[in-house]
Amino acid sequence: MTLAACALPPAQPQSAPPSQAAQDALQRVREQYQAGHYGEVIRGVATSADLAAAPLDLQVEAIKLQAFSYCVSNYRKLCEDSFLRILQIDPTFELAPNEQGHPQWGPVFRSAKAAMTPAK
Repeated sequence: MTLAACALPPAQPQSAPPSQAAQDALQRVREQYQAGHYGEVIRGVATSADLAAAPLDLQVEAIKLQAFSYCVSNYRKLCEDSFLRILQIDPTFELAPNEQGHPQWGPVFRSAKAAMTPAK
């Protein structure tokens, strides 16, 4: 006996609201980025359990700031790896129009996006 419901893809779980700790961690990352403390941004995103457990939209924002920090610190490969990580979370992710033209991360993002696009 086959049940039709078994053929349906599983429902996407509803995203829980971010914890206060995750919101605080993201705010610290934003402030560090705005202050030009790119090493702290990189380390903070890489080591924060609160951000790792946060809803995907918060993770994406944190990883994007980490990617930007890698790019401006001349770690192009790590910058691209961060963008690839974002695109694995959200394949439709795009940089904001004011971010797309940046001379450091704009080309790196386009390269990551091309790497994620299946060949036709």
